[in-house]
Amino acid sequence: MSGAVKIPKTIIGAEYYHNMNITGKNISVAVLDSGLTIHPDIKPYRIIAFIDFIEDGKAPYDDYSHGTHVTGIIASKRIGIAPETNIISIKVLDKKGSGNIDTFIEGIKWILKNHKAYNIRIVNISIGSTTKELTFGNNILNKWVKKLWDEGIIVCCSAGNNGPKAGTITAPGNCKEVITVGSSDGKHFSSAGALTPFITKPEIVAPGYHILSTKPYSGYQIKNGTSMSVPFVSGAIALLLQLNPGLSNDEVKLSLMNSATPSNHLPYNMQGAGELSLHGLLSQYI
Repeated sequence: MSGAVKIPKTIIGAEYYHNMNITGKNISVAVLDSGLTIHPDIKPYRIIAFIDFIEDGKAPYDDYSHGTHVTGIIASKRIGIAPETNIISIKVLDKKGSGNIDTFIEGIKWILKNHKAYNIRIVNISIGSTTKELTFGNNILNKWVKKLWDEGIIVCCSAGNNGPKAGTITAPGNCKEVITVGSSDGKHFSSAGALTPFITKPEIVAPGYHILSTKPYSGYQIKNGTSMSVPFVSGAIALLLQLNPGLSNDEVKLSLMNSATPSNHLPYNMQGAGELSLHGLLSQYI
């Protein structure tokens, strides 16, 4: 396992597309997480909404740092994959990184009510839970997440960090409709799908180990986990939608899987279609 620091835009080759002015411009991404701070890489005008379901704060903040790191992978001007996306930050995790189902559902309800006003095309959910009530795919949280998908919104969720044992996908990543993302370099932790004849989770994998991204207010830090893998996919989709804004969420999911590169070092129930290939995803539209 390499310990090299991984810069998001570099490791998946996004700079090539940035040089072609493919930057996610005019695409809005909602991030359900621990919030977001103003950072030199994410100017205030790009944070088009901040909704706080923990403390009802009005100004962007992140007292756990997770949300700022996740958002930076998508949207950092210096190191992010889609450096001109608009961000809607929805705080559903507290300063300890904890949350509850009711708060999470309130965040989803807000998106359902406001997605057209903010043109939200993508929802990034780098959060997972393994409570007993969420073990089954048809749980209350997933029912609400499915409403996002049914509304035409692209939903990207983390597989979880409870692998490599089979059947360890966390909710809402175990929701059938969403795009569930595992870690391409996390064979020792990335959650795996059930060992059934037709494996569907995760659909795709992306880097999730030793990922450099933004930390609150300024500078950068390294984090690990499938939480970091999800925004790679959300950022890639933002670039794709800039090229072809008419794609449906089902078409995006299919394009991601069809263009993925199968991995030789991960079992099928840990990688789905394989590793995110930004070139494979975008080249058909250029």
